[in-house]
Amino acid sequence: MCFSLLAAPWHPAAFPNNPFLKNSQKLWRGRVNWRTATSYDATKAIIASLQQNSTREGLQQVLHSPSFSVDGATGKIQFAQSGDRINNDIFLVKIQQIPGTDKYEFKPIQR
Repeated sequence: MCFSLLAAPWHPAAFPNNPFLKNSQKLWRGRVNWRTATSYDATKAIIASLQQNSTREGLQQVLHSPSFSVDGATGKIQFAQSGDRINNDIFLVKIQQIPGTDKYEFKPIQR
């Protein structure tokens, strides 16, 4: 039996009450993944910061500000002075075959 683990920055089961999953599936009529969620978060952060300052330098200043935060698909988006995301959870998922099919899915590993 092969058992594979991956680290992912987002999994739909990790944020059950976040409207992002339902809204995005309705909009795009399909499943979304961590790339969709993190791209959405990046876009929300850029839009929110540009609303405060529309220059390139201003964008960087706003994103680095301790008072900056916006809610996204992966939770609250905030950045440290280094530019790294604050409280950015990583989820371990295992690759598992869907019973009775030849398809596979990612299942989160409970902590």
